[in-house]
Amino acid sequence: MVSTRLNALDQALDIAGSLTQSATATLANEPLGLGAALSGQTGATASITTFSGGLVTFTGLTGMTAASRGNFLTVTGAASAGNNGTFLIAEFVSATSVRVANASGVASDANSGAISWTERQPYALEDDLNFVRTDRAAIKGVAFSAAIPTYQRPTAVGTNVPANLSNIASKTLDAHAWVINRKFPAATVASTDTFDTITSGGNLKHADATNRTGVPIQDGADAGAHEATYVEIINPATEAALQIVGGANDGYRIFGRTRAGASTSPNSVEIEFRAVPPGSPLSASIAYTWEAYQPTTVDYYYGFRERADQLTETSFRTVLSNGIVGDADMQQDINDIRTTVGIGDNVTSLAGLLTNTGNFFPFVNLPDGTPSVVEAFNTLNAQIGNRDYTGAILVDGQTITASLQALSNAIAGATVVRTVERLVADINAGTPHTIPGAQTYTVDGSFNGQNMWVFVRGTLQDPGPVVDYNNYEETSTTSVTFYAKVKAFDHINYMIYA
Repeated sequence: MVSTRLNALDQALDIAGSLTQSATATLANEPLGLGAALSGQTGATASITTFSGGLVTFTGLTGMTAASRGNFLTVTGAASAGNNGTFLIAEFVSATSVRVANASGVASDANSGAISWTERQPYALEDDLNFVRTDRAAIKGVAFSAAIPTYQRPTAVGTNVPANLSNIASKTLDAHAWVINRKFPAATVASTDTFDTITSGGNLKHADATNRTGVPIQDGADAGAHEATYVEIINPATEAALQIVGGANDGYRIFGRTRAGASTSPNSVEIEFRAVPPGSPLSASIAYTWEAYQPTTVDYYYGFRERADQLTETSFRTVLSNGIVGDADMQQDINDIRTTVGIGDNVTSLAGLLTNTGNFFPFVNLPDGTPSVVEAFNTLNAQIGNRDYTGAILVDGQTITASLQALSNAIAGATVVRTVERLVADINAGTPHTIPGAQTYTVDGSFNGQNMWVFVRGTLQDPGPVVDYNNYEETSTTSVTFYAKVKAFDHINYMIYA
């Protein structure tokens, strides 16, 4: 019979020592409901000797007493998975042996003599408070009894707000390294220069896989990422990106990038001058040498990593940041797209940009007067349709041009040749009659006369067997046989489909 815990309702025992945090609890034990381990009650030489009636007997323990009954034994290192876990100590046997309640136990274990064990007290209010206070200290980042830290929001400077979870959720950017664009103004460039050096005391350290602050350079974590090592060169007089004007390379844009393998320190980094053809990616750039006719003073905008929690209150006022507008390369790409599309600032629709929107043009069915690009595409797609053909002339999946050409070819190739015969003598019934002019046609075995229409005295004649009261038989590709006499001076019209 498994014994029950005799002191389960001893509230004095449960709350003893609960006014203070007696231990920093192991948080992984909290959902398991494990109480504190008894000091000194642990070892690694336990054995399993018997299993009977849901009780497993352990030997090789130390320090067990009659008071151990109602405590728990945590077991690890047993060869049988069923013997590992935390179990209620049901019976005291001796100072070195107890029986625990384990319905999944196994009597013989290959690791007996080398099984680890720890005796634990029952889960008490003191343990619960220790877990609560351990959680609270981890969340606050200070002692559990300290006040909740406060901070000030950028939208309410001067007002302290508790730094609790509801206030800081989704707002923890201190661990991020942001790529911002730092301006290095008034750099002097001399004729024939192929590179220049920019300086920023203590800031231009390498970015690596662990520390992503500082300038991202090609031999660091951003190796091969051309945009990450990109330096925009600006003419301060015009505030425009520099271009080569005149000569074979007219229109090439000049930019810089960190010089691979160059000497770099936390105080300085060398940038190499490059030129890129119009419309080409930065990776297609070529080495460039400064020329005498170009400005001797330029500004550099350089992609620079800096941790958000290390930025000062005025950093965002002195450093170009936040991506698209501040990123000179991105700004140039956006300008190129806008130039290609032909739109200016604040344009959000195609109104005024589309031509041929009247009847018989695909954009006649635009949904409103200020269509977006998506709406225009959907309108065009609806006009095209799915081109699911069922006839013999058009083929599914062909382009519209190919379909139109196939129809044109079919129409051009479908001709009807009309031959008029004016009889000079009677045609007796049942006598094959040759079509004049050496005309031929294709006999229609379905008796529908699909390839030639015959008119006598202006009346369309029906081909087929005489038993069906038809007018003639398609005898051969060059003749027909009438079932009734056709008299002299009658007119016969042969309409042959070719």
